[in-house]
Amino acid sequence: MDAKKEHPERKRSKMSKVTYYALIAIFAAVFVLSGIYLAGYFLETGSAEQDYDQLASIYQEGIGETRPSATQPQSSGTTETQPPVILQELQPIYELNDELVGYLSFPYDDLRLSYPVMQSPQDSDYYLSYNFYKEESIAGCPYVPVGCDVFEPSDKVIIYGHNLRTGGMFNKLTNYKDKSYWETHQTFYFDTLYERHTYQIFAVFKTAAKQRTDDGSVWGYPFHKVSDFQTEEDFDKFIADVKGAAFQGGGYKGQTFYDTGITPEYGDKLLCLTTCEYTMKDPDGTTNGRFVILAVRVD
Repeated sequence: MDAKKEHPERKRSKMSKVTYYALIAIFAAVFVLSGIYLAGYFLETGSAEQDYDQLASIYQEGIGETRPSATQPQSSGTTETQPPVILQELQPIYELNDELVGYLSFPYDDLRLSYPVMQSPQDSDYYLSYNFYKEESIAGCPYVPVGCDVFEPSDKVIIYGHNLRTGGMFNKLTNYKDKSYWETHQTFYFDTLYERHTYQIFAVFKTAAKQRTDDGSVWGYPFHKVSDFQTEEDFDKFIADVKGAAFQGGGYKGQTFYDTGITPEYGDKLLCLTTCEYTMKDPDGTTNGRFVILAVRVD
């Protein structure tokens, strides 16, 4: 005698249960893997911040409680050129990694931003994925690309740093979206190996990372393209762009957050700090923006 056939409704019910439990298993696996990733991310970035806190302590111990005045390369009084002397606070850090080119610090307790700045002679983006100790790292290390001269210096030096979701690296720079924050946090320090300098922030903006659409139309503002300006007109146009002209009438995607009332003049030295920004979109809709702070050297 033939076995009875299973009722179609019961069969569908069994298949629905199998699908249901399979989906539950998949979602559970994704949840667990996401948790593992996040835990690893927080642990790694936390460890990185501890390493940089130690370097900051070395820097602070060397520079002392009161910041000395700007230091220029010393002359012996003879016509013979003397090699520049590394600043005392940077010498022990330089001995740990001779690709150190400077040190970035903000003198505000609520900002806690104090990092060595690196420059790889071969690979512009080396320190995007490697820390100060040349170990692979999500946090990386703030760096200057090949082609920027920190010591001469270039008309505009650019420093890249990660925007860590844990609040580390350049994440806190996004506080400068608010003018009220800028008003009480206008200046910071960027010391090269040989000289101490103070900078004042004059523009804060965001833009898309990709500069052109597939048909060639402008998209993100190319703030990073030029290190030295050939003419005063080129310099003045750049200053006007970053203070708002690029986005108000220039056709670029982005926003200058406020007018600081500060306008650098041709011959001034500029410093650009930039990190990832998570609201700007590329033409394909991918989140891929840049948050940018422009500052002018004031000593």
